[in-house]
Amino acid sequence: MKRKKPRRLSSFGYLNITQFLGALNDNIFQLLLAFLLIDILGAENSAVILATASAVFTIPFLLFLQASGVLADRVSKKNIIVFAKFFELAVMLLGIVAFALRTEVFSYIVLFLMATQSAIFGPSKYGIIPEIVKKERIAKANGYISLFSFGAIILGTFFAAFLTDITNRNFILSASACSLIALVGGWSSLKIKDTPPSGSRTKFNPLFIYEVYKTLNRSRNYNHLLTAILGSAFFLFVGAFLKLNIIPFAIESLGLSDIQGGYLFLFIALGIGTGSLFAGKFSGKRVELGLVPLGGLGIVICCVVLTTFSSSLAVVVPTITLLGISGGFFIVPLDAFIQIASPNEYRGQTIATKSFLSFIGVLAASVVLIFTKKLGFTANQGFIAMGMITFVITITLTMLILDYFVRFMTLVMSKILFKVRATGANRVPSTGPVLLLCRHSSWVNAFLLMATQRRGMRFIIKCKRDRFRWLAPIYRLMKIIPVTDSSGPFYMTTLLKDIRRGFNRDFSICIYIHEDHDEEDTKTAKRYNPVQQLLNEIECPVIPVWVKQKNRSQQFVKVLKRFFKLRGRTKATIAFGAEFSRDRTFTDMYKKLLEDSPYAATKK
Repeated sequence: MKRKKPRRLSSFGYLNITQFLGALNDNIFQLLLAFLLIDILGAENSAVILATASAVFTIPFLLFLQASGVLADRVSKKNIIVFAKFFELAVMLLGIVAFALRTEVFSYIVLFLMATQSAIFGPSKYGIIPEIVKKERIAKANGYISLFSFGAIILGTFFAAFLTDITNRNFILSASACSLIALVGGWSSLKIKDTPPSGSRTKFNPLFIYEVYKTLNRSRNYNHLLTAILGSAFFLFVGAFLKLNIIPFAIESLGLSDIQGGYLFLFIALGIGTGSLFAGKFSGKRVELGLVPLGGLGIVICCVVLTTFSSSLAVVVPTITLLGISGGFFIVPLDAFIQIASPNEYRGQTIATKSFLSFIGVLAASVVLIFTKKLGFTANQGFIAMGMITFVITITLTMLILDYFVRFMTLVMSKILFKVRATGANRVPSTGPVLLLCRHSSWVNAFLLMATQRRGMRFIIKCKRDRFRWLAPIYRLMKIIPVTDSSGPFYMTTLLKDIRRGFNRDFSICIYIHEDHDEEDTKTAKRYNPVQQLLNEIECPVIPVWVKQKNRSQQFVKVLKRFFKLRGRTKATIAFGAEFSRDRTFTDMYKKLLEDSPYAATKK
C-alpha cells in the first residue's frame, strides 16, 4: 500500500509564514529597544520612550511606502518580498551590534532601517494576495492575513517581554533570536510562487503627497472605497494609541512592572486572532462591511470598561481580549474591501496610500501620547478619550455604509426568524447591472431577499401617497425608491436616474410587483413602463423572483413580535427564475411574473 505524500503548503501559506515572522520581528526588536532604554532612563519615562520608538519606526513608512507601491505595480511582487526578507536579515545582524554598544542613537538608526524593509515589503504583501488565491477566497485570505499580522504584532511585544525576562535583560542574546527569525522568514519567501509584473507604467513621483491625493481622488469613483481607506487609517491610529498605552496603564493602574505589562499583549493577540477568524467566516465569499459598526461599538464599550475597572486584573484581562476581537471585526472587512474594490492596475498604489495614511495615524498616536503625558494625563484618561473618538467615528462610518450594515443585520435577523431555502440564486450575476422582478406579498420579502444576496440592493415599490409619508424613514434606511399613485413624468425621469446610479455603484435593482392580479396591476405596469427605456439602453439581465412563506398571513409587525419570543423559525422559499428573453417588453415580463406559479422556477 502506497503511503500518501504529505500535502504541500500553498503559496499563500508561505506568504502567511513570511509576513507573520516579519511582523513578529518588527515588534520584538522595537520593544526590546524600548526595554533597553527603560532600563537606562527609568520606568517613569516608559510612555515617552514607547511613543518615540513608535515614531522612529513609522517615519520610513511615510517616506518610502508610496515608492514601494509603485514598485509593486511594475515589478514582480514575489521578487520584492524575497529582497525585503534578506534585507531584514542583514538589519537584524546589525541590531546585535547596536544592543552590544548600548547606544541610543545607533539603536534608533537600526530601528529606522528595520522599518524601511517593512515599508518595501508591505504593498507587495497585500497586493500579491489576489494573484495567488481565488477571488471568492480573498475575504477569508484576508482574515488569515489579519489573524497572523495582528497576532504577530501583539505576540511580538509579548515575546519581547518574555525574552527580556528569561534572559535577565541580556539584550544581545534576545537580539540574536531576531536574526534567527529573519533567516526563517527569508527561506519561506523563496517558496512563494513567481508572479508576473502587473504591467503598470506608473512612475514614482517624488511629490508623493500629490500621488496620495490622486489615489484618494480616484478612489471616490469606486463605491465606498474612500470610506474603507479612511476607516482603516483611523483604526491604525486608535490601535497604535491603545497598544502604546497598555504598559503605562499596567504600571499606573495595576501596579505591574514594564515586563509584566508586556504579557498583557498575549490576551489582545488571542482576541485579534479570534476576531479576524470570525470576520473572515462571516464574510464568506463576499466582504461583510456590516461588521465594521459592530467592531467599533465593541472598542467603545471596552475602553469604557477599562477606565471604570482599571484596578481589577480579573476585569482587565477579559476586556482586553474582547477589545482585540472588536478590532478584528473592524479592520478585516475594511482591508478585504480595499483589495477587492481597488482596480487591478492601481491596486498596489491604493494599498500603499492606505498604508501611508495608516502610518500617519500611528505617528499621530505617538505624538498624541507624548503630548498628553507632558500635560499630565493618565493612561486611564487616554482609554476614555479613545473611546469617545471611536464612538463619533463609528457613527459616521455607519451612516456612510448604512446599506451594508442594514443588509448584515437583515441577514442575522432572517437567520434567527426564518429557515430560508434559495433556489437558482446562482442565476444572479455577482457584478454588473441586473434587474430583479419580485412578486410582493409582505414586507418580510425584502428582508429575505436581501439575506440571499451578498451585493448591495435597491428596491422600487409602489405605495400609496399617505403611507409614503410615515414610511419615508424606513424607505431611506432600506434604500427603497417609492413610486406613488401620483408619480408623474418628472418622477419617472428621477426614477431612471436612481436606477442608473445604482447600477454604476454595482447594486442590483429589485422592482416589487403586487401579487393581486386585478385591473390596478395594468395601471402599475404602465406606470413602470419607463423602465423599458432603460432596458433598451443598458445590457441588463432581467430575472424573476418569487418569495413564498409557509404562513403567508404573517405580516411584518407579527414577525417583529415573534422575534422577541423566538418560537422556532418560519420556512421560506426564494426562487430565482431564468433570465427573461431580451425581445420581451417590460409589460410582457410583468404579466409573465404574475401568471407563473411561485414554485415555477423551483420545478425547473
